[in-house]
Amino acid sequence: MKPRFFHLFSILILLFSALVFAGDENIKWIRIQAEKGNVSAQFKLGIMYFRGRETSQDYKKAFNWFQRAAEQGLPEAQHNIGVMYYEGKGVSKNYPEALKWFNKAARKNNPKAQYNLGVLYASGEGVLKDYVKAYAWMSLAYSNGYEKAKDNILILNHSMTASDMQEAELEAAKIRKAFKDNN
Repeated sequence: MKPRFFHLFSILILLFSALVFAGDENIKWIRIQAEKGNVSAQFKLGIMYFRGRETSQDYKKAFNWFQRAAEQGLPEAQHNIGVMYYEGKGVSKNYPEALKWFNKAARKNNPKAQYNLGVLYASGEGVLKDYVKAYAWMSLAYSNGYEKAKDNILILNHSMTASDMQEAELEAAKIRKAFKDNN
């Protein structure tokens, strides 16, 4: 029995080692592509560092890679930069910077960024509290399939007048038109 157990244990060690080294090779290949300017690789490397998958978790490195991808215009990376500024991960907490990055991604029709802009306007974090803008951005996020926005829209409904709601719908329509005009 002991020799068989030892044999199985050896096989498990070899398989685990293969997975670890495969992960090392994967991250090396992604890093090479990211350093060459590949925006998808930069974003993926940012995700890997943010989550601590296939590498140790490192928010500063995640921020660096997200920023490279964000500067190339990738809305998902722009959104993640906003999240990192909002939460203070890898950088100091900075609501105005979070607002700036959420705004960039939201204007590229990123529903999570639209939702987060709505949250900032509703809470007044980094910007003057504005339920009309909050509702407009939440409405856009919801119309783009971000279900989480629905509950916040209902909450905002109770805080707004009928006139505010009309103004918010007009604001959302203007933003939608701007999306169409830019595409």
